[in-house]
Amino acid sequence: MGDSGTKGAGNGHFLSQSAARQDGVISREQLHALGFSNAQIRSREANGKLHQLYEDVWAVGHRKVTPLGHLTGALLSCGPTSFLSHRTAAALHGLRQVNVHAIEITMVAERKYSREGLMTHRTSKPPAPQDLRTVGHLRYSSFPRLLIELAARETAAELDRLITEAARKRLLDPAAIEAALDRQARRPGLARLKEALAAYRPRPDRKSNLERSFDAWLLEHPEIPEPLRNVYIEGWELDCFWPEQRVALELDGRPYHVAVAEMERDRIKDTKLQISQIKPMRVTGDRWDLDRAGVHRDLLALLELG
Repeated sequence: MGDSGTKGAGNGHFLSQSAARQDGVISREQLHALGFSNAQIRSREANGKLHQLYEDVWAVGHRKVTPLGHLTGALLSCGPTSFLSHRTAAALHGLRQVNVHAIEITMVAERKYSREGLMTHRTSKPPAPQDLRTVGHLRYSSFPRLLIELAARETAAELDRLITEAARKRLLDPAAIEAALDRQARRPGLARLKEALAAYRPRPDRKSNLERSFDAWLLEHPEIPEPLRNVYIEGWELDCFWPEQRVALELDGRPYHVAVAEMERDRIKDTKLQISQIKPMRVTGDRWDLDRAGVHRDLLALLELG
């Protein structure tokens, strides 16, 4: 088709429809598929009907593009195997704000390509399917993968914030993280990431730091009887149980009770224990750190030893 062809000129309606499905943006490849030549694309740029957003990607009709349009445009510019990554992926998981002026995107390629207006990264091998999420037309790193992507450059405080926020949003799946760490064992920064994840990663003996600390503290308080540990009552596992006093103590450390266990399940468990005439007491990691004397006082009261 010559540049003076008229096929593209009559496709303005289809152009608008295609762009509308993609948050107002369209790629050169898609314009060609609609019948527009390169000369016609330049003509539409000149008369303000197309506004270049990224390389080979335009906003249609106006320059006001939504954040979602910017993200879609970045993917169109970088190709069908590219995916949003690093801090941009963290934003898509709800862990930070989207910054359209610093969109990070990873391209599957043998060498790194630059894209004006984008922060590009490169991987030589396509990610495993479980390392990517696809929502609508957005492809981006899974939570375990984005942690690994950011491990080498974020501060320890920021890694901890991301992990803690992900735990609150119930994005933290220890098994998925372990599998991702195994798949990407040679990535830089993994030692720092593993340190940040230490409280969340499963231990062979299934004891959390909180349980270890409580056990050591209990040795210093002989006035508190030795409990039964990890026993099953009415189908529920209890961290500590005093059968004579009918008291159950649950140590809600963040590895298990924030990151993994459902809060609703804990509430049901407490209700079932009370129906069985067992008095439940929960101690979070924060309370243990800040109010150990209060834990001591309340536990003695429940045991009727105060």
